[in-house]
Amino acid sequence: MLRADGRFQYGLSYGALDEQAQGRWVEKDGQVLLTTEPAPKPPRFAVVSDTPKDGDGIEVALDDPELLQGSPLTMVVTFAGVAEPAFVEVGEDGRLPVPPGKTITALVPDLPVFPIPLAPYAVKPGGRRIVFRFEPNDIGIAAFAGEPLTIEGGTLVLRRYDREIRFEKEQN
Repeated sequence: MLRADGRFQYGLSYGALDEQAQGRWVEKDGQVLLTTEPAPKPPRFAVVSDTPKDGDGIEVALDDPELLQGSPLTMVVTFAGVAEPAFVEVGEDGRLPVPPGKTITALVPDLPVFPIPLAPYAVKPGGRRIVFRFEPNDIGIAAFAGEPLTIEGGTLVLRRYDREIRFEKEQN
């Protein structure tokens, strides 16, 4: 719903996904742009502890192992001198396998349910044991930041989740 005062309300239920948003809208360059206000709190991982350990290698854990519901922990790992991060599964013993000759510079647990990349944590040199905690976020609130809706005749079109959602003006 676009209001004359420049505010909007949005809601979508699609399969197991339910999301909503509210905020401001503007018309610019033949599009309607949506910006969620207030901006939702994004998901993130906080470091509970980062302690040195004997020897080389990195051990990682979550402070709440039930978060994964029995799935293995996967880390998004940045290696020195490599542009793209890699997805590395943590062993049952908590050890993060590192290929010979590679040095980890940053990492963050992977939660594939979030479409945005989570902020990586810079790793100190040497052997480390790092424990992460998932911080609650505003799940279910769409984080629009200038999200474009194209104007096609009297219809607004939003492209979201590989789909095209068409909004038509309500007839009074």
